[in-house]
Amino acid sequence: MSIWRMIVLSCLTVLVLSGCVISIDEPNPQAEPEGEHAGTEQDMKQDEQQTENEEKSSKNVLTQIFEHFFEPSPEDLRKIDDESAKQLQYLALGDSLTAGVGDEYSKDGFVGRLSDSLVAWPSISDVEVDNRGKRGRRSDQLLKLVEKGHYDEELQKAQLISITMGGNDVMKIVRQDLFNLKRDAFDKELKSYKKRYSKIVDGIRDKNPNVPLLLIGFYNPFSIVTNEANEFDTIITEWNKVIEDIAKKDTNACYVSVEDLFDSNKELVYHTDFFHPNAKGYDKMTERIKKAMEKCNMEQKINKELGFEE
Repeated sequence: MSIWRMIVLSCLTVLVLSGCVISIDEPNPQAEPEGEHAGTEQDMKQDEQQTENEEKSSKNVLTQIFEHFFEPSPEDLRKIDDESAKQLQYLALGDSLTAGVGDEYSKDGFVGRLSDSLVAWPSISDVEVDNRGKRGRRSDQLLKLVEKGHYDEELQKAQLISITMGGNDVMKIVRQDLFNLKRDAFDKELKSYKKRYSKIVDGIRDKNPNVPLLLIGFYNPFSIVTNEANEFDTIITEWNKVIEDIAKKDTNACYVSVEDLFDSNKELVYHTDFFHPNAKGYDKMTERIKKAMEKCNMEQKINKELGFEE
Protein backbone atom coordinates (compact mmCIF):
# COMPACT_ATOMS: atom_id res chain seq x y z
CA MET A 1 0.00 0.00 0.00
CA SER A 2 1.32 3.44 -0.98
CA ILE A 3 1.88 6.18 1.60
CA TRP A 4 -0.88 8.28 0.01
CA ARG A 5 -3.42 5.53 0.41
CA MET A 6 -2.42 5.17 4.06
CA ILE A 7 -2.82 8.90 4.67
CA VAL A 8 -6.26 9.06 3.02
CA LEU A 9 -7.38 5.97 4.90
CA SER A 10 -6.28 7.45 8.24
CA CYS A 11 -8.09 10.73 7.60
CA LEU A 12 -11.32 9.08 6.52
CA THR A 13 -11.25 6.66 9.43
CA VAL A 14 -10.80 9.51 11.93
CA LEU A 15 -13.68 11.45 10.38
CA VAL A 16 -16.04 8.51 10.45
CA LEU A 17 -15.11 7.52 13.97
CA SER A 18 -15.48 11.12 15.12
CA GLY A 19 -18.93 11.26 13.58
CA CYS A 20 -19.90 8.10 15.40
CA VAL A 21 -18.74 9.46 18.74
CA ILE A 22 -20.64 12.75 18.40
CA SER A 23 -23.89 11.19 17.21
CA ILE A 24 -23.91 8.40 19.78
CA ASP A 25 -22.13 9.48 22.95
CA GLU A 26 -22.15 13.29 23.24
CA PRO A 27 -25.07 14.86 25.19
CA ASN A 28 -27.56 16.91 23.20
CA PRO A 29 -27.59 20.52 24.48
CA GLN A 30 -31.26 20.80 23.45
CA ALA A 31 -32.32 17.81 25.52
CA GLU A 32 -34.84 18.32 28.32
CA PRO A 33 -33.57 18.32 31.93
CA GLU A 34 -33.44 15.11 33.88
CA GLY A 35 -36.63 14.18 35.62
CA GLU A 36 -38.82 16.00 33.14
CA HIS A 37 -40.96 14.22 30.60
CA ALA A 38 -38.69 13.36 27.60
CA GLY A 39 -41.51 12.98 25.12
CA THR A 40 -44.05 10.45 24.07
CA GLU A 41 -43.31 6.74 23.75
CA GLN A 42 -43.48 7.13 19.99
CA ASP A 43 -40.79 9.82 20.05
CA MET A 44 -38.53 7.56 22.12
CA LYS A 45 -38.91 4.72 19.62
CA GLN A 46 -38.07 7.06 16.76
CA ASP A 47 -34.96 8.24 18.58
CA GLU A 48 -33.86 4.64 19.17
CA GLN A 49 -34.45 3.75 15.51
CA GLN A 50 -32.51 6.81 14.38
CA THR A 51 -29.57 5.86 16.61
CA GLU A 52 -29.61 2.30 15.25
CA ASN A 53 -29.66 3.55 11.66
CA GLU A 54 -26.75 5.88 12.34
CA GLU A 55 -24.70 3.01 13.79
CA LYS A 56 -25.41 0.82 10.77
CA SER A 57 -24.56 3.67 8.40
CA SER A 58 -21.25 4.29 10.17
CA LYS A 59 -20.35 0.61 10.02
CA ASN A 60 -21.18 0.46 6.30
CA VAL A 61 -18.96 3.46 5.59
CA LEU A 62 -16.08 1.90 7.51
CA THR A 63 -16.54 -1.41 5.72
CA GLN A 64 -16.44 0.26 2.32
CA ILE A 65 -13.31 2.22 3.24
CA PHE A 66 -11.42 -0.82 4.50
CA GLU A 67 -12.47 -2.93 1.52
CA HIS A 68 -11.31 -0.23 -0.85
CA PHE A 69 -7.96 0.49 0.74
CA PHE A 70 -7.04 -2.96 2.05
CA GLU A 71 -8.06 -5.08 -0.94
CA PRO A 72 -4.68 -6.15 -2.39
CA SER A 73 -3.94 -5.16 -5.94
CA PRO A 74 -2.34 -7.65 -8.37
CA GLU A 75 0.95 -5.87 -7.73
CA ASP A 76 0.49 -6.32 -3.99
CA LEU A 77 -0.25 -10.01 -4.42
CA ARG A 78 2.76 -10.49 -6.65
CA LYS A 79 4.95 -8.74 -4.08
CA ILE A 80 3.67 -11.06 -1.38
CA ASP A 81 4.36 -14.08 -3.61
CA ASP A 82 7.87 -12.89 -4.39
CA GLU A 83 8.62 -12.31 -0.72
CA SER A 84 7.28 -15.67 0.48
CA ALA A 85 8.46 -17.86 -2.43
CA LYS A 86 11.09 -20.47 -1.60
CA GLN A 87 13.79 -22.43 -3.36
CA LEU A 88 12.81 -25.93 -4.51
CA GLN A 89 15.28 -28.80 -4.15
CA TYR A 90 14.80 -31.03 -7.23
CA LEU A 91 16.63 -34.37 -7.45
CA ALA A 92 16.59 -36.13 -10.84
CA LEU A 93 17.50 -39.83 -10.89
CA GLY A 94 17.73 -42.08 -13.91
CA ASP A 95 19.28 -42.85 -17.24
CA SER A 96 20.08 -40.93 -20.43
CA LEU A 97 16.60 -39.37 -20.55
CA THR A 98 17.31 -37.70 -17.22
CA ALA A 99 20.81 -36.77 -18.35
CA GLY A 100 19.29 -35.04 -21.39
CA VAL A 101 21.25 -36.99 -24.01
CA GLY A 102 20.32 -35.80 -27.50
CA ASP A 103 19.32 -32.27 -26.53
CA GLU A 104 21.10 -30.18 -29.12
CA TYR A 105 20.29 -26.99 -27.23
CA SER A 106 22.04 -28.25 -24.09
CA LYS A 107 19.10 -27.41 -21.83
CA ASP A 108 19.47 -30.63 -19.81
CA GLY A 109 16.55 -32.35 -21.49
CA PHE A 110 13.23 -32.41 -19.68
CA VAL A 111 14.92 -31.81 -16.32
CA GLY A 112 16.16 -28.35 -17.26
CA ARG A 113 12.94 -27.44 -19.02
CA LEU A 114 10.78 -28.60 -16.14
CA SER A 115 12.82 -26.70 -13.56
CA ASP A 116 12.52 -23.54 -15.66
CA SER A 117 8.74 -23.90 -15.82
CA LEU A 118 8.42 -24.49 -12.07
CA VAL A 119 9.86 -21.06 -11.34
CA ALA A 120 6.59 -19.62 -12.68
CA TRP A 121 4.76 -21.06 -9.66
CA PRO A 122 4.04 -18.36 -7.04
CA SER A 123 5.50 -20.52 -4.25
CA ILE A 124 8.86 -21.14 -5.98
CA SER A 125 11.59 -18.50 -6.21
CA ASP A 126 14.10 -20.75 -7.99
CA VAL A 127 14.94 -24.43 -8.45
CA GLU A 128 18.14 -26.06 -7.25
CA VAL A 129 18.62 -29.05 -9.58
CA ASP A 130 20.72 -32.07 -8.66
CA ASN A 131 20.79 -34.14 -11.85
CA ARG A 132 22.13 -37.65 -11.24
CA GLY A 133 21.08 -39.09 -14.58
CA LYS A 134 23.66 -41.28 -16.32
CA ARG A 135 23.67 -42.69 -19.80
CA GLY A 136 23.18 -46.47 -19.85
CA ARG A 137 22.07 -46.77 -16.23
CA ARG A 138 19.81 -49.71 -15.41
CA SER A 139 17.47 -50.34 -12.48
CA ASP A 140 19.86 -52.81 -10.80
CA GLN A 141 22.59 -50.14 -10.81
CA LEU A 142 20.34 -47.43 -9.40
CA LEU A 143 19.05 -49.82 -6.74
CA LYS A 144 22.60 -50.53 -5.55
CA LEU A 145 23.32 -46.81 -5.26
CA VAL A 146 20.17 -46.26 -3.21
CA GLU A 147 20.72 -49.29 -0.96
CA LYS A 148 24.35 -48.39 -0.29
CA GLY A 149 23.35 -44.89 0.85
CA HIS A 150 25.02 -43.15 -2.05
CA TYR A 151 22.14 -40.66 -2.29
CA ASP A 152 21.10 -40.48 1.36
CA GLU A 153 21.80 -36.78 1.82
CA GLU A 154 20.29 -35.84 -1.53
CA LEU A 155 17.15 -37.89 -0.87
CA GLN A 156 16.62 -36.38 2.56
CA LYS A 157 16.68 -32.76 1.39
CA ALA A 158 14.83 -33.30 -1.92
CA GLN A 159 11.40 -31.68 -2.28
CA LEU A 160 10.77 -33.18 -5.72
CA ILE A 161 12.24 -36.33 -7.27
CA SER A 162 11.89 -37.64 -10.81
CA ILE A 163 12.93 -41.07 -12.10
CA THR A 164 13.42 -42.40 -15.62
CA MET A 165 14.37 -46.06 -15.56
CA GLY A 166 13.71 -49.12 -17.71
CA GLY A 167 14.90 -48.47 -21.24
CA ASN A 168 18.38 -49.86 -20.61
CA ASP A 169 16.96 -52.89 -18.80
CA VAL A 170 15.08 -53.77 -21.99
CA MET A 171 18.05 -53.00 -24.21
CA LYS A 172 20.24 -55.33 -22.15
CA ILE A 173 18.02 -58.24 -23.19
CA VAL A 174 18.10 -57.08 -26.81
CA ARG A 175 21.91 -56.89 -26.85
CA GLN A 176 22.34 -60.26 -25.17
CA ASP A 177 20.51 -62.17 -27.86
CA LEU A 178 19.86 -59.79 -30.72
CA PHE A 179 19.25 -62.44 -33.37
CA ASN A 180 17.27 -64.86 -31.22
CA LEU A 181 14.95 -62.70 -29.16
CA LYS A 182 12.20 -64.52 -27.32
CA ARG A 183 9.22 -63.13 -25.50
CA ASP A 184 9.93 -65.31 -22.47
CA ALA A 185 13.21 -63.46 -21.85
CA PHE A 186 11.35 -60.14 -21.52
CA ASP A 187 8.62 -61.60 -19.32
CA LYS A 188 11.15 -63.15 -16.97
CA GLU A 189 13.17 -59.95 -16.68
CA LEU A 190 9.98 -57.93 -16.17
CA LYS A 191 9.33 -59.71 -12.86
CA SER A 192 12.83 -58.83 -11.64
CA TYR A 193 12.44 -55.27 -12.90
CA LYS A 194 9.23 -54.86 -10.91
CA LYS A 195 10.97 -55.96 -7.71
CA ARG A 196 13.93 -53.66 -8.31
CA TYR A 197 11.80 -50.62 -9.13
CA SER A 198 9.65 -51.21 -6.04
CA LYS A 199 12.78 -51.44 -3.88
CA ILE A 200 14.10 -48.19 -5.37
CA VAL A 201 10.90 -46.39 -4.39
CA ASP A 202 10.95 -48.06 -0.96
CA GLY A 203 14.54 -46.91 -0.47
CA ILE A 204 13.55 -43.35 -1.34
CA ARG A 205 10.63 -43.49 1.08
CA ASP A 206 12.91 -44.71 3.87
CA LYS A 207 14.86 -41.46 3.57
CA ASN A 208 12.03 -39.14 2.58
CA PRO A 209 8.51 -40.49 3.29
CA ASN A 210 6.51 -37.70 1.64
CA VAL A 211 8.60 -36.21 -1.17
CA PRO A 212 6.56 -35.94 -4.41
CA LEU A 213 7.75 -38.47 -6.99
CA LEU A 214 7.53 -38.24 -10.77
CA LEU A 215 7.79 -41.79 -12.16
CA ILE A 216 8.30 -41.32 -15.89
CA GLY A 217 7.79 -44.13 -18.37
CA PHE A 218 9.84 -44.86 -21.47
CA TYR A 219 9.21 -45.61 -25.14
CA ASN A 220 9.99 -48.04 -27.94
CA PRO A 221 12.85 -46.52 -29.99
CA PHE A 222 12.44 -49.21 -32.65
CA SER A 223 9.01 -47.93 -33.58
CA ILE A 224 10.53 -45.48 -36.06
CA VAL A 225 11.78 -48.43 -38.13
CA THR A 226 8.23 -49.48 -38.98
CA ASN A 227 4.82 -47.86 -38.79
CA GLU A 228 3.18 -51.16 -37.93
CA ALA A 229 2.48 -52.19 -34.37
CA ASN A 230 4.69 -55.06 -33.29
CA GLU A 231 5.26 -57.29 -30.29
CA PHE A 232 7.95 -54.98 -28.98
CA ASP A 233 5.34 -52.24 -28.54
CA THR A 234 3.38 -54.61 -26.31
CA ILE A 235 6.49 -55.38 -24.27
CA ILE A 236 7.19 -51.68 -23.63
CA THR A 237 3.55 -51.12 -22.65
CA GLU A 238 3.72 -53.95 -20.11
CA TRP A 239 6.92 -52.57 -18.59
CA ASN A 240 5.40 -49.12 -18.32
CA LYS A 241 2.36 -50.65 -16.65
CA VAL A 242 4.67 -51.79 -13.84
CA ILE A 243 5.78 -48.19 -13.26
CA GLU A 244 2.18 -46.96 -13.36
CA ASP A 245 1.02 -49.58 -10.83
CA ILE A 246 3.83 -48.67 -8.43
CA ALA A 247 2.87 -45.00 -8.71
CA LYS A 248 -0.79 -45.77 -7.95
CA LYS A 249 0.19 -47.37 -4.63
CA ASP A 250 1.97 -44.20 -3.49
CA THR A 251 -0.22 -41.20 -2.65
CA ASN A 252 2.63 -38.78 -3.40
CA ALA A 253 3.73 -40.36 -6.69
CA CYS A 254 2.66 -39.44 -10.22
CA TYR A 255 3.07 -41.63 -13.29
CA VAL A 256 3.89 -39.91 -16.58
CA SER A 257 3.36 -41.78 -19.84
CA VAL A 258 5.53 -40.69 -22.79
CA GLU A 259 5.28 -43.83 -24.88
CA ASP A 260 3.03 -42.33 -27.56
CA LEU A 261 5.23 -39.24 -28.01
CA PHE A 262 7.93 -41.25 -29.77
CA ASP A 263 5.96 -43.88 -31.69
CA SER A 264 7.10 -42.24 -34.93
CA ASN A 265 9.42 -39.51 -36.14
CA LYS A 266 6.85 -37.61 -38.19
CA GLU A 267 7.30 -34.60 -35.91
CA LEU A 268 11.08 -34.98 -35.88
CA VAL A 269 11.34 -35.69 -32.15
CA TYR A 270 14.39 -37.96 -32.37
CA HIS A 271 18.04 -37.06 -32.13
CA THR A 272 20.29 -38.00 -35.04
CA ASP A 273 21.11 -41.27 -33.25
CA PHE A 274 17.44 -42.25 -33.76
CA PHE A 275 17.32 -43.44 -30.17
CA HIS A 276 17.21 -40.41 -27.87
CA PRO A 277 14.88 -37.39 -28.04
CA ASN A 278 16.11 -34.15 -29.54
CA ALA A 279 15.23 -30.72 -28.17
CA LYS A 280 11.74 -30.90 -29.66
CA GLY A 281 11.26 -34.33 -28.16
CA TYR A 282 12.24 -33.07 -24.73
CA ASP A 283 9.86 -30.13 -25.18
CA LYS A 284 7.03 -32.60 -25.71
CA MET A 285 8.14 -34.68 -22.74
CA THR A 286 8.13 -31.60 -20.53
CA GLU A 287 4.63 -30.60 -21.60
CA ARG A 288 3.40 -34.12 -20.91
CA ILE A 289 5.02 -34.10 -17.47
CA LYS A 290 3.42 -30.75 -16.63
CA LYS A 291 -0.02 -32.03 -17.63
CA ALA A 292 0.44 -35.15 -15.52
CA MET A 293 1.57 -33.04 -12.57
CA GLU A 294 -1.57 -30.94 -12.85
CA LYS A 295 -3.73 -34.06 -12.92
CA CYS A 296 -1.92 -35.47 -9.88
CA ASN A 297 -2.20 -32.19 -7.90
CA MET A 298 1.57 -32.06 -7.66
CA GLU A 299 1.63 -28.31 -7.11
CA GLN A 300 -0.31 -28.76 -3.88
CA LYS A 301 2.00 -31.59 -2.78
CA ILE A 302 5.14 -29.61 -3.60
CA ASN A 303 3.82 -26.52 -1.82
CA LYS A 304 3.33 -28.65 1.28
CA GLU A 305 6.97 -29.76 1.04
CA LEU A 306 7.97 -26.10 0.84
CA GLY A 307 6.11 -25.39 4.06
CA PHE A 308 3.00 -23.72 2.70
CA GLU A 309 -0.28 -24.66 4.36
CA GLU A 310 -3.12 -25.93 2.24
